[in-house]
Amino acid sequence: MLMAFTGNAIFGFSFLFSKLALNVAEPFVLLAARFSVAFLLMTVLMVTGLVKCDLKGKDIKPLIILGLWQPVVYFICESYGIKFTSSSFSGTIIALVPIMGILLGVFILREKPTLVQILFSILSVAGVIVMTVTDDMGSGFQWKGFVLLLGAVLAAAMFSIQSRSIADQFTSFERTYVMFGLGTVVFVVMALLRTGLNMGLWMGPLTNGGFWISIVYLSCVSSVGAFLLLNKALDVLPVARSLVFANVTTVISVLAGVFILHEHFTPVQIVGIAMVLIGIYGVNRE
Repeated sequence: MLMAFTGNAIFGFSFLFSKLALNVAEPFVLLAARFSVAFLLMTVLMVTGLVKCDLKGKDIKPLIILGLWQPVVYFICESYGIKFTSSSFSGTIIALVPIMGILLGVFILREKPTLVQILFSILSVAGVIVMTVTDDMGSGFQWKGFVLLLGAVLAAAMFSIQSRSIADQFTSFERTYVMFGLGTVVFVVMALLRTGLNMGLWMGPLTNGGFWISIVYLSCVSSVGAFLLLNKALDVLPVARSLVFANVTTVISVLAGVFILHEHFTPVQIVGIAMVLIGIYGVNRE
């Protein structure tokens, strides 16, 4: 539970660093740099013997599927889904991940959450909706953005399902390592296709100090650290209990915006945060 909470709390701060990096870099250039550095760091840990990773003789197809769900499908769907909708609407749709996880956990893993857990999970999702919904939620709505966001929700839920189902075959490090290796290949190729021969789109960010500060956090802390924590948590926790902590990300991102960026903080957001925390407690209280 502590690992699930900490991992999602780390994701909450990632929005600050992503915002800083996106001021100077294209989205796919940022993703390519982020996962390349993360993959390099994990390779160094493995080569130096600090962490063991033994994939010899193992069928890695389940790991490839895991990597396709997260980070490949999720980040592509989320990035373009946000592009074609308002930020508040996208935040509301992404908040459906715990509900989707509960449904898929029932049908795929045969996990059986109690009625109390389902109700408290809905309360937590409602808290995120309260925090993200604004009067202009419908502005800029496009159906293709909505469909892409639903794809991100499905990918996030399926990542948890897949990670949970292969936890007895692969360690959390092995799962995370293959995820980042696949993400590195896909995002580097997509970044090259996106930027073409315009090397200025690469050299500008790579020579910017603020960009590398963001990359260090996004790669080492938010990617390697957070995903290792989440994969390790899924070794133990059922999907319903693990995914409800995903709403901590929204709480942390709101609080970080208030205390670090001095953004406006309303009583409605306080109510939403309380609903999220009560919902998380209710799902895990047994």
